[in-house]
Amino acid sequence: MKLCPICGIELRPRVVYDIEIDQCPRCGGVWLDGGELNKLLTKVREYRDEYYSYEEFRAWEEEYKRRKKKGVFEFFEELFD
Repeated sequence: MKLCPICGIELRPRVVYDIEIDQCPRCGGVWLDGGELNKLLTKVREYRDEYYSYEEFRAWEEEYKRRKKKGVFEFFEELFD
């Protein structure tokens, strides 16, 4: 049994991109075991590559970048680098 380091409540398993992570039901904190962050980043990059393989999504992202500073996938890559 794993406990939340913040709340002390038992963490619940949650599946994200086919990877089981632990989440606190009270504070919403997400806790990763060794290697899970790298697995999640790999999945995000795979989805990014698939996303950009479609012309209409790529065009939307380019338009979005003109209005905003960062794209959706760039935000997550910078967040975890």
